[in-house]
Amino acid sequence: MSWAGWATKPLRFVYESGPCGFQLARDMRAMGIDCDVIAVTSIPRSTEAKRMKDDRGDAQSLLEAVTAPNSKCKAVYVPSEDSEAARDLCRACYDMVLATKRLKMQFSAMLLRHGFVWNERTPKGDLWLTWTREYMKWARSIGLPMEAENQTLKFCLKGVLDGLDRCNEIKRECLELSESERFKPYVDALTRLKGIDRMAALTYVATMDDFSRFRNGRSVSKYFGLTPSRHDSGEHVGRNGGISKAGDTTVRKAVVEGLASLPNYNKAQKHLAKGCEVSAAVEAEACLCNSRNVDRYKSLVKRGKRPNVSKVAVASELVRQMWAIGNIVRGELELG
Repeated sequence: MSWAGWATKPLRFVYESGPCGFQLARDMRAMGIDCDVIAVTSIPRSTEAKRMKDDRGDAQSLLEAVTAPNSKCKAVYVPSEDSEAARDLCRACYDMVLATKRLKMQFSAMLLRHGFVWNERTPKGDLWLTWTREYMKWARSIGLPMEAENQTLKFCLKGVLDGLDRCNEIKRECLELSESERFKPYVDALTRLKGIDRMAALTYVATMDDFSRFRNGRSVSKYFGLTPSRHDSGEHVGRNGGISKAGDTTVRKAVVEGLASLPNYNKAQKHLAKGCEVSAAVEAEACLCNSRNVDRYKSLVKRGKRPNVSKVAVASELVRQMWAIGNIVRGELELG
């Protein structure tokens, strides 16, 4: 190669995480070249470097940071192509849900500006849910004074309906992928945990890729940003900065949102869905985890912790439990 004449071996190539993704690293590793992707957030930058940014300066900063004696640069895990593809599909699904939610809010805000409020109630006096068949019938019956306003209302409603269709379509693709040979054993096992459905399980498995890459449960919680951050100053010392929110946002949100009904959980085991197959070891571990999560939440609330704080604490343990169950499945698959 062109660099063989001037480069001194051993060679190590690195580049910042970002739009280049992982394909460059995969291609170089396939050629037998050591290549790492460095997390851009772990590269120290001066104020001058932030203001005077160019490719030469970025390369120099990266070289100095990586070769420093006590370098804090962290190499990003390079996932397999099938896991990265599944992760992208799951993220697209969650992104589409958020985009559709934004369109719903815009539609409701426009109706509110013109004095239309959904106030239909059940025989018991409870407010009917929005975006049901009754709500859609009511929304379509609304007529505004100006034709331009009616056209705007029509376009907003069509955007919401198109978004809902796309959400359903992407979710079907995700659920179909979860039934593939690569992901089904892990997804079936993880869905035995309360608060984890097939979408959340697939997203977790696709993000983890290789469950053996973590040494312990705390490193898993740290990877998903569910460990306490620190904010010390003077004599004020302690973990008081909330969770770090580092790492993968999609998995963290999926797990925390999945625990929305945690206050209503009991210790009864989840019903095994049709078509799911799990081993006795996985079932026993999931039963212990479900019971522990209920006790953990009740204990934290009893000690005076806010419900949402308690849920996040349980979510931190839940991602560790998912990692532990994933390792059980991995061991079973290796043994055949």
